[in-house]
Amino acid sequence: MLRKSIQALALCLLCIGPLAAQAENPDTQKGELIWRDPSCFFFVLKVNEHYALFEFLGGPSPMVGHFFEGKLTEFGTRRIENTTEGKPTMVYSEVYDVSKSQMEKKIPKFCKKRKEFEALAG
Repeated sequence: MLRKSIQALALCLLCIGPLAAQAENPDTQKGELIWRDPSCFFFVLKVNEHYALFEFLGGPSPMVGHFFEGKLTEFGTRRIENTTEGKPTMVYSEVYDVSKSQMEKKIPKFCKKRKEFEALAG
């Protein structure tokens, strides 16, 4: 009887672990890549109704239309998940939770496609 109880407990723990890992982290945000300039390695994610600017450091090349998850509204270097590719991406962020007009001023002047962001609707 004790052996069956231990086996049942072990099986239960094996099932609960993966399910708990799938639970959403409250610090996780989701965003869509709406602008990218490969000449300067910067891209902009739309997170809810605001924007966040990231510098691409490594991972699969981010493309317009890709979706990302992670801590998108904080400063610094970190790993976020490119959910479109199913792979991690290393980024550096200094600007987040700003309006479109504020973002227009935050994109570095040396980015060749800066005017394309300014022309985006919204």
